[in-house]
Amino acid sequence: MSFLKALFGPSQKEIWRQLSTEVRGKFHEGGLLTGTAVQARTRDWIITLDTYTTGDGKTNQTFTRLRAPYFNPEGFRFVIYRASVFSGLGKSLGMQDIEVGHPRFDDAFVIKSNSPRRVKRLFDNEKIRSLIDAQPRIHLSVKAHEGWLSKFPDGVDELHFQAAGTIKDLARLRTLFDLFAEVLHQVCHEGRAYEDDVDIHIRRLSAPGGRIEDKHILWESYGNRRDAAASLGRLGDAAAVPALTSVLWDKDGVLRARAIESLSRIGHASGIRHLVRLLGDSRDADGQPVRVLATRALRSLGEGDLVDSVLTALDGEVESLKAYRGAYRSEIGVALCYALEGPSGSQAANALAEINAVETLPRLRKSQSMAFARSSTRAAIAAAIKRLEARASLPRAAAATDVAADTLPRAAREPGPDTATLPRGSRGPSG
Repeated sequence: MSFLKALFGPSQKEIWRQLSTEVRGKFHEGGLLTGTAVQARTRDWIITLDTYTTGDGKTNQTFTRLRAPYFNPEGFRFVIYRASVFSGLGKSLGMQDIEVGHPRFDDAFVIKSNSPRRVKRLFDNEKIRSLIDAQPRIHLSVKAHEGWLSKFPDGVDELHFQAAGTIKDLARLRTLFDLFAEVLHQVCHEGRAYEDDVDIHIRRLSAPGGRIEDKHILWESYGNRRDAAASLGRLGDAAAVPALTSVLWDKDGVLRARAIESLSRIGHASGIRHLVRLLGDSRDADGQPVRVLATRALRSLGEGDLVDSVLTALDGEVESLKAYRGAYRSEIGVALCYALEGPSGSQAANALAEINAVETLPRLRKSQSMAFARSSTRAAIAAAIKRLEARASLPRAAAATDVAADTLPRAAREPGPDTATLPRGSRGPSG
């Protein structure tokens, strides 16, 4: 063995194991079904080094590759390689040859992109140009993963490098990892320190949730999105409210909890109506009932009377809700509709009838046939439908005479969300 090592040098596994230590990554030994690989995390991204082989079994070619999926909603594409190699590549991808304004670099490399402005900004980074120039052979590109067979979520593409053969040059491999880290930071965050950047955290939060696996975990967004939600609360900028409210019904319970807490910390009134709807959510988030988290947040925002009115109604006592004259009446109706799917479904149906929420009839009719509804809940829903249909059929003059006008729900007179199109599935409670 020592003779072979002296003759051929260290093995691929030895070198790649050393690389994993230097980049503070993980070394995958490989086996019958998986090859040797090195993975390292840099900020929000996972960089994976491995090899793959193509051919017909008689004539095969092995390539070393690095890849790192990342959120790319704008669809930015580029490819770079040394001049005179792969001369026609990129034409069919709708990309054009671009000079980035650095003559020596432009002479040495062919650069193609669908966005001249962004690619010039990318290669204005002197460190990126230096790391690319250090590669004797390079083919670096953004690969799109589209179509129904793709494992990638919408908006996620892949930074991709490949070179023929198995690279065993430790210094070169380390340079490639550094290059990937720098390019990803530039492309995704424009090279900015993002710890206190609201816009970057909003972008991080807007990435799709999920995970990509291909022998190893190549990408996962759970931790990144949770961190972004918490950071937005820490920064306290009201510009983050729309992004935070957009994930309140996400499948990731921890993310929902972070978003609720951050809306409470920001303390802007535009987030209140979204939190009110959560008072009917019977799910858990990060080990706590969503309703409890929403209650805590709303109380901190000065909506204690609203919270008490809704919660007592869900316990069967509706008088305080009927007497409630505050804002967000439409959102209260939405919360009660969501509560139909939980253990307080019967009380929620009765409360909707008691406050004359005729605008919720479409949702009540739909809920009556849903599998989640208990027999007692279905009976309460049927009774509520009967009462509200009778209420809705009253002539306007008779309604004004027979029923005190101040008992009508505000949602019947003011614009509000269409409860017939309330979010379902991953955006609503699952019971």
